[in-house]
Amino acid sequence: MAKSAQPTPKTKQADKNYIAVMGKIFTVLEYVIDRGGNQEPVAFSEIAKNLPFSRTTIHRILYSFEKLGYVEKAESTSHYRLAAKFFELTGVAVHFRQLQSIAKSVMQNLMTRHAETVNLGVLDRGQVAFIDVLQSPSSLRIAAFPGDRTPVHSTALGKALLAFLPETEINAILSEQPLIKKTPQTITRKGHLLEHLASVREQGVAIDLEENLSGVTCIAAPIFDHAQRPIAAFSISGPSARMNAKLNAVKDDVRAAALIVTRMLAPLSTVGEVPKTHKRSNNASKTA
Repeated sequence: MAKSAQPTPKTKQADKNYIAVMGKIFTVLEYVIDRGGNQEPVAFSEIAKNLPFSRTTIHRILYSFEKLGYVEKAESTSHYRLAAKFFELTGVAVHFRQLQSIAKSVMQNLMTRHAETVNLGVLDRGQVAFIDVLQSPSSLRIAAFPGDRTPVHSTALGKALLAFLPETEINAILSEQPLIKKTPQTITRKGHLLEHLASVREQGVAIDLEENLSGVTCIAAPIFDHAQRPIAAFSISGPSARMNAKLNAVKDDVRAAALIVTRMLAPLSTVGEVPKTHKRSNNASKTA
């Protein structure tokens, strides 16, 4: 039996409002973001091989982005990477995408080394929001879940993020978020908390000694963006009985891990330690 004729699809009408060249421009940019998300330079030859445009078109697009300051040539003139102006334009959104990708292996290393739960959190509307958690392999473990939220004043993650904000932002958050007593160890006086935050800035790490949950100790360190603003923090949490024996080692490793991710997120900045500018500018008043 002869097959019936298939209906001829209607010719797709051109969208008069669509600027075709914009599709090419953003395809090239997206490729650089995806392949060089941790600021690894991307070779021109790789871009040309994997995109359906002529080498001349790709070269002109990259040249234009370079002239505008959104990409730059790496040490090799045939390799490109995102430039500082791109991050100024895109802000936190791109950093979070990079952050989650970069942080995963660093978190895994921390969990393997200490066999305790490793958390990645951000500040969201005056609270800590967990965006990734690797749970300890131990049967006795303390773990939150991505999406959980906790107070800033009683958690190591919260204090690590809060400590390096401008003084006005610290005061605004503390005026909106009550210092609820979570355990007998929770800091509930503003003056005491501000003194504690000054210590966090000096040490580069925050410690929650059973302040959020009795029997649990947590240590956190901040991750900074290219503008040296804290955008996230790592923490390791576990039963105090286990954590107390390795407190100094955990502090050193969490601080080092946060610095590694900071450097990968902000390779255009000179980041060798916790930013000193925050240490000088955040001498918040010690009013109770």
